[in-house]
Amino acid sequence: MHKKTLYITFDGLTDPLGQSQILPYIIGIVNNGFDITILSCEKTERLKTEKNAVLELIKGTSITWQYIIYDEGGGSLSRFLYLKKLNALAKKLHKQNNFQLIHCRSYLASLIGLKFKLKFNIPFIFDMRGFWANERIDGGIWKKEKLIHNAFFKYFKKKEQLFITHTDAIVSLTNNGVNELIKLYPQTNIKQKTTVIPCCTNTDLFNPNKSFKAISLPTLSANDHLLIYTGSIGTWYFTKEMIDCLLVWKIFIPNLKLLIVTKDANALNDILKNYPLDISSTIATASSSYKDIPAYLNLAKAAIFFIKPSYSKIASSPTKMAECWAMNLPIITNSGIGDNDLYFKNNEGGILIENFTKQDYEKACKSYLQLISQKNNYRKIALTNFDTKDAIIKYTKIYKTIIN
Repeated sequence: MHKKTLYITFDGLTDPLGQSQILPYIIGIVNNGFDITILSCEKTERLKTEKNAVLELIKGTSITWQYIIYDEGGGSLSRFLYLKKLNALAKKLHKQNNFQLIHCRSYLASLIGLKFKLKFNIPFIFDMRGFWANERIDGGIWKKEKLIHNAFFKYFKKKEQLFITHTDAIVSLTNNGVNELIKLYPQTNIKQKTTVIPCCTNTDLFNPNKSFKAISLPTLSANDHLLIYTGSIGTWYFTKEMIDCLLVWKIFIPNLKLLIVTKDANALNDILKNYPLDISSTIATASSSYKDIPAYLNLAKAAIFFIKPSYSKIASSPTKMAECWAMNLPIITNSGIGDNDLYFKNNEGGILIENFTKQDYEKACKSYLQLISQKNNYRKIALTNFDTKDAIIKYTKIYKTIIN
């Protein structure tokens, strides 16, 4: 008889993140002898385009999918209404299934996991992902000078301590995140409870040796030295600094171009308005489904992204990093994010930029030109550190340890 688990996430399975960072792990875990009910928050527009794809992925598995409709346009208070709905549905599902474990993705989901642990003594996993409350402040989503935002921050930092105390297992994306938890909560057996599982990728899907569909973009040619950026615009990602770096590099690499693959076209256009009109001859844009991202990455010589440096980012593991290395691309990014410095130092994974200045961009470009003259195996970094198969093994071990 399979062991029953409830997996709660505020991220949708129909979101790109759901298809890259939730479903692959869950499908792998159920194949190791577990029944998992996923409880998620889905956006109406995403359901229209992606629901069938998700149903196809879980067909024939012991995964049950339940969800509530989520409007991301609502404010912080609206999240508590969604939390109430999720909690009610979780209770109903527990009555039907008698769950032996609750796996909570990040802080909002863990509010439900903590309740179930204290009320029904059901073990729960605090899959923290990062320092969520600090991320809201560092990203400017919450502003400490606003009383309500400050109250939210204090509330979730108190809850963080309770999650850490009562959880049966912690999952951190980074070793730096674990070290910070040990400093914050020295009385808690953090090391014994915690497993480090970075954002991994499907190295079979992200494989440069595969055949990909032909992609034709009118502003690009075969002679371009193409850099690529994939993902969201704004909040955490420094798009302006990335473009400024590109323009400095273009002095040294005249045929340099940047392809930005994003669904945030409006946000990107707002940034591009601040540059001369001829920027469009240097920057190409596209939108893509998750499954076609490898085909776009396959066009490029290297990947580039800059992340806003902040306290909370010590616990960050960018998904795009694993995907780019899996496609054998060097990465140009900034230092001080998660365990990046360690991976780059140990593996020569690309170029780390210390500061966002012209001098740093010039220095980085010279290092980059030297790097690409060598024959490096970047894919090996992904296979060794960021393979979804390894993450599934780690998650399955956590499940078995708790339930058995």
